[in-house]
Amino acid sequence: MKQVERDLLILLHEDRYNEQQIQYAVKQISDMLTVVETMEYLCNVMEVADCNKNRVTSRRTILKKVFARKEHKPFEFIIHKN
Repeated sequence: MKQVERDLLILLHEDRYNEQQIQYAVKQISDMLTVVETMEYLCNVMEVADCNKNRVTSRRTILKKVFARKEHKPFEFIIHKN
């Protein structure tokens, strides 16, 4: 898998952690974000509520279309299933 470069802001107390512990924490957070940022994961945890058509769906094709739009339709909501 390609290594992702990203900026992370992590607030820690300086005196509680050494450099190795900080690097380990940053690696864990980066690995977690790599898993969560996939379309497969988003399709499992998100759904689209379209009030215009009176439907709620979590179909992958519909979610991809909604995420790809630059302007969202009125009364169409992306909802987290949590």
